[in-house]
Amino acid sequence: MIRRWIAAFLTMSGLGFAIEVQPWFGEVFEFHFLQSYSYSWFSSVQNARPPYHHFFYDNLLYSGLEFSPSPEWDVDLDLQFVDTTKVNFNFRTLALQTRYLWIDDIIGDPVSFATGVSARLTAPSSLKDVSCPSHGNVDFELNFSLGKEFDASDTWRFRAWIFGAVGHANLGAPWVRAIASLEMNREDLHKWAIYAVGINGYGRHTHIDVDHFSGYAKVREKAIDVGIRYGYRVGVWGTVRAEYLRRVLAKSAPQNVNNIMLSWLLPFSL
Repeated sequence: MIRRWIAAFLTMSGLGFAIEVQPWFGEVFEFHFLQSYSYSWFSSVQNARPPYHHFFYDNLLYSGLEFSPSPEWDVDLDLQFVDTTKVNFNFRTLALQTRYLWIDDIIGDPVSFATGVSARLTAPSSLKDVSCPSHGNVDFELNFSLGKEFDASDTWRFRAWIFGAVGHANLGAPWVRAIASLEMNREDLHKWAIYAVGINGYGRHTHIDVDHFSGYAKVREKAIDVGIRYGYRVGVWGTVRAEYLRRVLAKSAPQNVNNIMLSWLLPFSL
């Protein structure tokens, strides 16, 4: 029971402000509220026509709510608002995800393994914004996550996990994306992580018109981001975190993107 609560306390990930991806669920009937803010910026878009070399910023507010109605099921909802160089402060996306936990290393299985399905609705104004990662008006994904914890006394000390997904929007071509993360925990107070995020789209267009953009559904995009994160648990008030993400590879996408992120996770029950 205690380890379940701890795992839920740490499990919300700030990986690009996505819905939950790690293969550990929260305590049954407990909610997990995540509030985040990120600021990102870049100055060029690879394969842009005409060439794009201007400063572009992105302010993103994220609210997420996760709930596990049983040990095997998990439901996650997220809402995003954004203010960018292209879009004044406005709604960006709304997403809903459902996942099922097949095996769980916290209760003695060799690893944890979960699968899920998600849908994301994107505002038309944000779909015209090259900094928005959405592909179409509605994005669908099938995903899986696999992970393992390594114990130290009554809690985990290290853990590693991977996430993979295949997606398709209401138009265009499919994509695949993946995440890999290595994390460390000290006394359930200090948490560190290093992770990588990658995406590969199969659209037929290899060039981007930033001024007449309409989402990545038809773009042959490729991107890899590498990030680091530190979190500190503030007693019953939850966990606060800071992280930095840097784009190290980009094709037909914004390049050399920097992202600074602050977040707060609060578990509660009614």
